[in-house]
Amino acid sequence: MKISLNWLKDYVDLSNENPEDLGLRFTMASAEIEGIENLSQHFNHVVAAKIIEIAPHPDADKLQVTKVDNGKEVLQVVCGAKNIAVGQIVPLAQVGAVLPGDFKIKVSNKRGVESHGMLCAASELGMSDDSEGILILPENTEIGKSFADIAGKNDSLIEIDNKSLTHRPDLWGHYGLARELAAVLKKEFKPLDFTLPKMDEDKIQIKAKIEDTDLCKRYSALAFDNINIVPSPEWLQNRLINIGAKPINNVVDATNYVMFELGQPIHSFDGSKLKDQTIIIRKAKEGETLTTLDSIERKLTTDMLVIADIDKPIALAGVMGNENSEVDNNTTFVVLEAASFHAASVRRTAVSLGLRTEASSRFEKSLDPEMTLQAISRFYTILKETCPNLKVVSQLVDLDYSDKTPVYVNVTKEFINRRLGTQLDSNFIETTLKSLGFEFEENDQENYKLK
Repeated sequence: MKISLNWLKDYVDLSNENPEDLGLRFTMASAEIEGIENLSQHFNHVVAAKIIEIAPHPDADKLQVTKVDNGKEVLQVVCGAKNIAVGQIVPLAQVGAVLPGDFKIKVSNKRGVESHGMLCAASELGMSDDSEGILILPENTEIGKSFADIAGKNDSLIEIDNKSLTHRPDLWGHYGLARELAAVLKKEFKPLDFTLPKMDEDKIQIKAKIEDTDLCKRYSALAFDNINIVPSPEWLQNRLINIGAKPINNVVDATNYVMFELGQPIHSFDGSKLKDQTIIIRKAKEGETLTTLDSIERKLTTDMLVIADIDKPIALAGVMGNENSEVDNNTTFVVLEAASFHAASVRRTAVSLGLRTEASSRFEKSLDPEMTLQAISRFYTILKETCPNLKVVSQLVDLDYSDKTPVYVNVTKEFINRRLGTQLDSNFIETTLKSLGFEFEENDQENYKLK
């Protein structure tokens, strides 16, 4: 799993922390770090430059000779792309740059004309598969600015061994990892605001039912209207790209962002494709099939949990959505679900179908049912940035069958001192435990029953 250091900084101050030292401390305290990657190193000597002149190559019909301003000097660069024009601002890989794929930029001779760098396509920078032409930057881009800053690549990625997190479902998102780091580093943790949005209009009634409460302990849903399907903001796209996720559109990206932030997968349905606005969480019927979002038809068995409307399955619970309810460019109305599914059930389904996903990897670790409402709150906050007229058009559906029985831990003064190698007195132990948020069910100054 890849974790963005810049993303973690939203919740805990890491400004004076060296990534390598941070990785070592986290390894020793919580989970094994497999590696740390500095994303900006791929863009050393790559800057924004303005094209100020274009002339035909004297000895090659398919090449052009450009003059570009990098903010410090004007350089001559030979280019074969057809989409360039005077006045455009483009990424310039200067001499000394080493692009993805270990492609080194040197002074070169292109059919008798010297070229001092390269104008880059998105594919050459590792930004996408688009190699049709040079990447054109926004016209207000500062000339000479590092491309790492422009593309949000001034970041380091921490790669964590997934197996070392199997017992820690709370660490499968940036928010939980930041909370852990705050504890390890003894720094303040900056909590998010999880206030649920108020209903703007009582327009839709979502009818939801859980048929098997052993396999789905909690199901929360909310309907949103006035949605425009547009690209996500650059900051959000960059965060997803940096950790290896592909931006799709603002709605889908918001669901993915919440999953990578909180560790709680959520799913958005096109509300107009749900029959009678009814959602049923049930086991698949004999012979039922479902075409997942990867366009593959899946044959289901009767032990697999699905999300369905009154006619058909619309998602494979905890694994992937169905094509028949996906958000597309015409979507204006969305029903968002956040659920808590039985870990073993999700794991069996994913393994049986050979369909391991980011969502199933998290659900099969046994997520906290209390996170469903937090995820809905975050989705609303993030989507509101690209849909300022977004409206909540239903009551919140929250079917909660999770166990609310308090968990108690029995611990003694003698055990604490033995494990710590200390001789702490009862008053100090009690004060410390209270400061950590523990409640005492029973306390005889020597034995503690902690809630």
